[in-house]
Amino acid sequence: MALQQGKKQDLSDLFTPFRVGPCRLKNRLVALPVHTGYALSGGGVSDMLLDHYARLGRCGAAMVVVANVAVSEDGITSLHNLRADHDDFIPGLARLAQAIRQGGAVTCLQLNHAGRYARTERPLLPSPIDSAHLTFDIASFRELINFFPFENRFRMTRKTVRRILSWRQGMSGADKDRIIRQFGQAAARAAEAGFDMVELHGATGYLLTQFLSPYTHKTPDGEPLSFEARIAFPLAVVREVRRRLPPGFPVGFRLLLREWVPEGIDLSEALKWAKILETEGIAWLSATSGTYGSMFSPKVRKITARSAYLREDTAALTRAVNVPAVISGRILTPVLGARLIREKAADLIGLGRPLVADIRWIEKARSGRKVRTCINCYGCLRAVASEQGLYCRRWPVWASERVELEQRLLDRHPGKMLCVISGPDDAARLTQALPVFIAPRNGFSLTLLFLKSGAERPCLSDTESHFVRRTETIWGDRLTCDIGRIEKRSDQTIGAAVESGGFGTIFMVRKPGASWQKRFIYRQQGRIIGLIGDDTRLRNMLVSLDLSVTSLLVMRYLSRFRDNAADVTPHYAHILTGPAEMARHRWEKMKKITKWDDRLPLTLVPSSGDVAADILKVVRDGGYGTLVMGKRGFTGLKRWLMGSVSAKVMQGLEHQTLFVVD
Repeated sequence: MALQQGKKQDLSDLFTPFRVGPCRLKNRLVALPVHTGYALSGGGVSDMLLDHYARLGRCGAAMVVVANVAVSEDGITSLHNLRADHDDFIPGLARLAQAIRQGGAVTCLQLNHAGRYARTERPLLPSPIDSAHLTFDIASFRELINFFPFENRFRMTRKTVRRILSWRQGMSGADKDRIIRQFGQAAARAAEAGFDMVELHGATGYLLTQFLSPYTHKTPDGEPLSFEARIAFPLAVVREVRRRLPPGFPVGFRLLLREWVPEGIDLSEALKWAKILETEGIAWLSATSGTYGSMFSPKVRKITARSAYLREDTAALTRAVNVPAVISGRILTPVLGARLIREKAADLIGLGRPLVADIRWIEKARSGRKVRTCINCYGCLRAVASEQGLYCRRWPVWASERVELEQRLLDRHPGKMLCVISGPDDAARLTQALPVFIAPRNGFSLTLLFLKSGAERPCLSDTESHFVRRTETIWGDRLTCDIGRIEKRSDQTIGAAVESGGFGTIFMVRKPGASWQKRFIYRQQGRIIGLIGDDTRLRNMLVSLDLSVTSLLVMRYLSRFRDNAADVTPHYAHILTGPAEMARHRWEKMKKITKWDDRLPLTLVPSSGDVAADILKVVRDGGYGTLVMGKRGFTGLKRWLMGSVSAKVMQGLEHQTLFVVD
């Protein structure tokens, strides 16, 4: 029982168990697939994505559906699209399934190919764009573009025009065979990774919908195709997926009930397709409506702004088939969800954006507290479409800042390290320093780059062998070690090696007076540069924070390494350039953003007017052997100089080690 709006409400219908195939669901609530844009750009599972789905697994939902997993490289919708088109993705997907399952939810992987909406030079589509619908397409895309802030519209217009111009050729028979096969292979990988179910994405205007729809699938002459001809490809996908999975493995289908475009899918045809899916052994149907060609029109937005706007259509689906139906479409409150179950409008309640707006929706439903409802602002969709990652305007500001921070870090690889060595002295110093700064964990890689000038010196070969043996002794097989060599020592040659290897952390011995090192640090973006000094007090570390976004990057990087050694003692300091109270408030907020210990102290240092000199004084007075700081803002001479504060600090240090984070 729960209390909402001053009345006792019976919400027990939401929390009755239910079965989908062999899987027992603990309640009637499903976390629907909502694309996050949190995956790595190569399609792998990121820590950010793991954290997101682990929270969904703990939120109380009976089933969590991982959204929009591409079955092919040419089927991704965005740069940060999760993929399942290669066996290399299985370990990451297994971690994802385990993270969800630990929260008590049944796990489901949604498989998709974006078709003509894919982020590729040659998108796949059933048939070329129909000139008869060109006016409607252009109007739809205008509505889409106008939905975004003015500053984004020029870029989106250019992308949209380029995309429409690429819709000139339908898929070949070989294309179809390949994609059918890839759906089946991706489903098999999902099962191998430990997911309990898979769902096929047959909505939103993606490839399976494009084949089903008479709006996007016609003869080469632009004539209508029969229903049987249009369902042939998605039906082949369903059969291949079921063939590749163990007997009884549940397969669901995200079903488009209304397309809301000229000659598009309507309810009667959707129900006809649903009955066929039932005969093919589909375990559940998840109802939705609208595609990218319709969802931004004023008429459709007016419909979809209503609470439970799919109530009647999903009720018709529930009556038409004997497999469970999931309702979606702004199920804003627990009271409404319970009422829909009692009315038999659906068997399961799907929560997409409501859980984005309030991850504690289900917990609050149990306790009778008021939920924070989605306000239908479409800010989450704008963010994902702009490659900014999923966030909600109803979140606290610090939570949105966390998404922004993590998004910036997605494709940075601090654990992929490069160690630059120019001779025996460098090797000796780095041998002492690296164990302090490299955590003894799996998954780190270290490449040794030996700099040679002129004829190769025999002593350098000895140095190489000794250094490799030393790294193997310290880290064993937990650290992958490779060797590289370049002939010319300069910021450009080393920079080229860093860029080609995609290294996130670079270690080198600090060379006072070496102008190339200063240029090298300036040129590097999105990396950590460690300049190792000869001060032996490496573990006595000062972290200088200006409390900007750069400081958030410093803190986020440190969180990956600070559990390295128990005897490393970082101290955090901020040179005051404004009111102390504002600095304290910002520090508390930054700890929330980076999930740091609330009790962690920050020393506030009054400024003399010269921030670089103040930092150097703190280093000297505190006896610090290591300084960590973010790359500061740049002066007008961007081409040649680092930011003035960073340059002065680097120049003013004597024997200390300096880490610069960008």
